[in-house]
Amino acid sequence: MVKKLIVVILAVLVSAMMFTQTITFWHTQVETDRQQRVRALAQIFEAQTGIKVNLVPIEENEILEQIPRAVQAGTLPDVVEGGISPILLLGSQGFMDTKLNAKIIEDFGDVYEGVARLMKAPDGGYYGVPFHAWVQGIWYKANLFEERDLGAPTSWYNILTAAKALNDPANGFYGIILPKKADAYTEQVFSQIALSNGARPIDKDGNILFNTPEMIESFRFYKELGKYSRPGFTAVPEALNGYLNNEAAMVFYSTYIMDDIAVEEVQKQRVEQFDPKLVENTGFANFMVNIRPSSFGEVVGLGILNTSKNKDAAEQWVKFLMSGNNYIYWLHVAPGGMNPTRSSIAEMDEFLDNPVLERYGKDQITTIISALDTVERFEFMEGEIIEEMSILSGNFVIGRAINRMFANDWTPQQTAQWAQQEAERLLGD
Repeated sequence: MVKKLIVVILAVLVSAMMFTQTITFWHTQVETDRQQRVRALAQIFEAQTGIKVNLVPIEENEILEQIPRAVQAGTLPDVVEGGISPILLLGSQGFMDTKLNAKIIEDFGDVYEGVARLMKAPDGGYYGVPFHAWVQGIWYKANLFEERDLGAPTSWYNILTAAKALNDPANGFYGIILPKKADAYTEQVFSQIALSNGARPIDKDGNILFNTPEMIESFRFYKELGKYSRPGFTAVPEALNGYLNNEAAMVFYSTYIMDDIAVEEVQKQRVEQFDPKLVENTGFANFMVNIRPSSFGEVVGLGILNTSKNKDAAEQWVKFLMSGNNYIYWLHVAPGGMNPTRSSIAEMDEFLDNPVLERYGKDQITTIISALDTVERFEFMEGEIIEEMSILSGNFVIGRAINRMFANDWTPQQTAQWAQQEAERLLGD
């Protein structure tokens, strides 16, 4: 009897091992505390479903290098978490299950339109499911705007009107902090301005468009704003510190500023004096419009690969990660920086139950995150990567053009013409 029982138990164990599903998940959460969270979620998922998740943490800047190696070795994962670039790279090479990703987005029914658009494939499906994102916009002293009866700085007209009205250089206070260095921050700020005016440096066909009327007008608006900006060729640290130090009414920044504004110990790492009222006096312009609405941001997606042999399990894992408390547990590793791409999660009380987010309140958090409806980027358009844009960004063409516009007092036309010629030189046109 004992021998027979042992045989039965062994048979059951072997059978269980044979039918236990395992999926491989590449993710970019390489920090120790973040890996612990991912492991905890994988353990809960396995306990609930019996599906084991093989976790493979990969540095964000190495994921593009790992993809071709995995393709050659036949070791691509079932699911990958990554920024727009790796998701679209895998998708453009035919490795993503665009229909299954689209099904998940449709099943959720509340994914923000802007972030979904960035993952859209030409076949109508999606290269990935938008997982979390940060957005950039104008953070502003709402109390000063209310005192002067100024409209929220969402339109070009309102932004310029407020910058003029609140500019007080004699007392060390300025209408806005505007970057003018030849760097990526300047390009990010200019991106939102240009896109809100229907302008792009380059289109899907590779046509360089710096000398178009829409782009020239965008340079003109940027230069006009510069008249009411904090002096200097501002970079990211100066912009952040300037706003926290009450040196300006407006600043362009991503949602990663939220803990600097709200949390005393974080703010004191930047400035000497903590302002406890800053968070309640700060508003966020969650989009910009001149002829069309636009926001700038970065989106991280979850993509199920065509090569997966366990697509049902992969789908369950993606839905598990993006549902309820599981999703919130992941997002709270970087509150403000990691924002939900599902509107229902953004409105959950449990999501707001966080030392940073609770300082803003439900209405403001919902307003901030709703910017994901209009997120756009120069380098992505209608599910396609505009590869030439990476060359222009890598050579800081926009940042250098704006830097020279202010340093040399160039006209917007001169600025656009220089950028056009420089882009043509770099791209061999």
